[in-house]
Amino acid sequence: MEEERIITIVGSVLAKEGAEFVYAGPSAACEGCKVARVCHNAKLRIGRRYTVVSTRKTHHECPLHEGGAEAVEVSDAEVTVVIPTSQATRRTRIVYTPVCDEKFCKGYAFCHPDGVMEKEKYVVLEVLGSYSETCPKGIKNLKLAKLRHVP
Repeated sequence: MEEERIITIVGSVLAKEGAEFVYAGPSAACEGCKVARVCHNAKLRIGRRYTVVSTRKTHHECPLHEGGAEAVEVSDAEVTVVIPTSQATRRTRIVYTPVCDEKFCKGYAFCHPDGVMEKEKYVVLEVLGSYSETCPKGIKNLKLAKLRHVP
């Protein structure tokens, strides 16, 4: 599956291949910046997780990032989640819905990982195996899987 790549600008600390971030959107400090349109590329979605796939040799001063910012190419990140066994088939497209909303569960981060948006489409890239934690709501037959957003 061909992944879409987006040109954007990130803080120099994140400008390394493999670095991940959740896009938070523009800040008031971005107003009037000459590269803000690239930084906040219209294809980026607030709340979605991205991975830096390549870097460019451009450096910009930035009021938000100590050490400035650099141009990079990003794509949607792979994210590990818990899904029902019925959805856990490689290359299957699913609409993500968290299995459980129990905030004090050990596995809450797998049901609500940063950068995964509820009711959006994802493809199952890999099934990692059975989820061993006991769900506090008694939900059984759960799998850990790697997903990527489907544009």
